[in-house]
Amino acid sequence: MKHIFILLTLAVMSITSLRGQSDLSSLLLSNSWQEMNANPALQPAGIVVNLPGFYNNLWLTNITFNDLVVEENGTTVLDISNAIDQMEAQNVLREDFDIETIGIGFHIGRLGLSVGHRLRFNALIDYPKTLAQLIWEGNAQFVGETVSFGPSFDLTAYHEFALGASYKIGDNVQIGGKVKLLSGGANLNTERNDLQLTTSDDVYQLTMDADLLLNTAGTLSYDGLRDVGVDFNFGNFSTESLFSGNSGLAFDLGIAVKLGKLQLSASALDLGAEISWEEEVANYSLDGLYEFEGLDVAQQLLDDGESFGDVIDSLYNTYEPTETNNGYTTTIGAKYYFSGQYEVSEDILVGLIAYTDNYKDVNTTAVAVSGSINFSPVLRVGGFYGLRNERLDNLGVNATLSLGPVHLMAATDNIISAFRPKDAHLANFRVGLNLAFGQEKEDVDRSNGNRMF
Repeated sequence: MKHIFILLTLAVMSITSLRGQSDLSSLLLSNSWQEMNANPALQPAGIVVNLPGFYNNLWLTNITFNDLVVEENGTTVLDISNAIDQMEAQNVLREDFDIETIGIGFHIGRLGLSVGHRLRFNALIDYPKTLAQLIWEGNAQFVGETVSFGPSFDLTAYHEFALGASYKIGDNVQIGGKVKLLSGGANLNTERNDLQLTTSDDVYQLTMDADLLLNTAGTLSYDGLRDVGVDFNFGNFSTESLFSGNSGLAFDLGIAVKLGKLQLSASALDLGAEISWEEEVANYSLDGLYEFEGLDVAQQLLDDGESFGDVIDSLYNTYEPTETNNGYTTTIGAKYYFSGQYEVSEDILVGLIAYTDNYKDVNTTAVAVSGSINFSPVLRVGGFYGLRNERLDNLGVNATLSLGPVHLMAATDNIISAFRPKDAHLANFRVGLNLAFGQEKEDVDRSNGNRMF
């Protein structure tokens, strides 16, 4: 188990060094499909076609790659103890990854319609420091104590099919909404995760008090605790689950109001979003007290340095979890945006963006000041500086290159991580490609100013 923990940690930190919850840059990509995903009221003028693009956001609290891998005497070595020292009582890893496949939006008078698809992956792992301490350092430090070490996690991959509409009320107000069909492909989550270990200070007896329920759909293969496999390869998650029996709905709402050179907008995304899992479902539970009688294992653990992982393996040999096949439901947290933007001139825009969400009782909030400028008829560049996840080192940049009807977009919510990836807690990027037709010249010339809806 120790080796599994090391490999998992390395994998997580490697991802942090290579790539990037709150997506702040989308609202700065004016007149684009990506902006409409952040607020369905902001549908671009004319016809817009969304071609394949990517969005990724990885957030890791407390530890970084450089906390885990250090230089000693000119040699790179793992320092798990140093990484553990950087952890707080609870630690979070969150990943959001979208593949935008295809979409189209168009207008019929004041009415705008759109349809699109994207493949989405959300992951949240909320783990206590004691889990890492027990795995790596053993339980001698907790003699005479009861410690909780159960992690909470939720990993979900699903298809999203969206049908949207927007409507212009008068000259200054536009409203919009979407209904989204969610088709689940894979899920792994803890419905209950209460695990407590007590080490007696008398005879060093170990007692585990467990109330654990693990749900899985199309992910976990199990044939005894010595033969457990996890198949959650997002890269291979494709058309097989395009329309699965694991399904649900979600709704987006938005409004935009233009007051002269000032535009205000607000949106609520993924309202009521949930997926009911019925296909390839399995549940595994541990419930009760599990004890080691006598001194054999406990004294070995304390005197001979046997790992906590070996103790858990011994427990597993004695106590098998209960397996059932009951359907279950998971939720996807709602997200809320508010933005205000002011047109300083035809080429310069400044603004404020606020965001919040709550996913599996982990809240993410962000506030940023933004600005953008047209450098030429073909190049638009913007950026923001913000507070996010209680950190102030968030500097985002974005750019749109327009070559006729082809609009190529690139954005990151934290450019600092590109220069110091091994010290980063957040990695984020977006790449998008739109085709735009039928926009009037004024819309194109002022696409970085107040939106021309």
